[in-house]
Parts: sequence; structure tokens; C-alpha cells
Amino acid sequence: MRKSSNKGFILIESLLAFSALTSCIFIFLNLQSASLQQSAQLQEKAEILRVLYEEVQNQQASLPANISYTTTRQDTYQLTFWQTNQQQQVQISNENLQVVIKSED
Repeated sequence: MRKSSNKGFILIESLLAFSALTSCIFIFLNLQSASLQQSAQLQEKAEILRVLYEEVQNQQASLPANISYTTTRQDTYQLTFWQTNQQQQVQISNENLQVVIKSED
């Protein structure tokens, strides 16, 4: 009886399948990591906009033309309000992000 010579072929086929599977897992993990980072950035921006909205609602009636102050929630935020004859501007920032909103009358 003749012995089968498929042992080497099966080993190479198994190594190729393992490397393909490993590459797919590596690509998936990289995409997942990038997605998590983007999600964290969007959550931080949503949080800073929420704080800005709340501060504008609380200070709307009593805001002078130009004011700058710091507020602390889950993080510390620096808020600056400017107002000229034709333009209003508000800026909010923390250590990672800065948002500026301008409005023209």
C-alpha cells in the first residue's frame, strides 16, 4: 500500500487558513478601536454642547454683553460670551475640545 503525501499539503492549508483568520481578527480589532475613539469624541462634544445649552438657558436673562466664567460639572468648562451690535458669539472649552458658535442678527 502506498502512503499518502497529503500531510504537507494539509499543514500548509492549515497555516494559510490560520493566517487569513488572524488577519481578519486584526482588521476587525483596528476598526473597532477606531470606532470606539470616534464614539468617545462624539460623546465629549455632545456633553460640551449640553453644558453650553444649560448655561445659556440659566443665564439668558442676565447675560451682560461680554462675560467669561468657569463652570464645573463632570469636567471643568470655560465659557465666554461676546456680543456686539450685529454679532453674538459664545465659546466653550475644556482641556480637550473647544466649540465656538456665532450668530449674526
